Amino acid sequence: MQILRKLSACLLIVPALAMADAREIEWNELMPEEESQAWIDSQTGIDHSGTGPGEVFESSLTVGELDGQDVRIAGFVVPVETTAEGKLREFFLVPYFGACIHLPPPPANQIIYGRLDKPVEMVNIWDAFYMEGTLKVEDISNDTADSAYTMDVDSLVVY
Repeated sequence: MQILRKLSACLLIVPALAMADAREIEWNELMPEEESQAWIDSQTGIDHSGTGPGEVFESSLTVGELDGQDVRIAGFVVPVETTAEGKLREFFLVPYFGACIHLPPPPANQIIYGRLDKPVEMVNIWDAFYMEGTLKVEDISNDTADSAYTMDVDSLVVY
């Protein structure tokens, strides 16, 4: 019984150690500084009046130094691919709720395409999540959105 307790304690420590190695980043760090300021300056908010979409700010410029880095970032999940059992396999992580539903969408360098090695139970899209793993500069495009980054996700936990 004592061996089981020690083994359980070790299993709890390993994920905590892995999380300690990842650098926590903010969304603005995914854009070159001049792009970040241009996006901030262009913000007009989301128009829910039905009169049409706002101005779309497009940028896929990335920060090359982040390529291959182990990072942790908070955001919202937009499911893209599920298994036959309904488990989440691939998704976009976006900086704010409804980012791929409401117009205008964030630029490609503000969307990360996440790939889970082992699918997880479907998440609540209204909850914010920490996503952790290896960030890559890689373009992904589908009917939902364009992304300038991808991540091989090691951990997806509620924020």
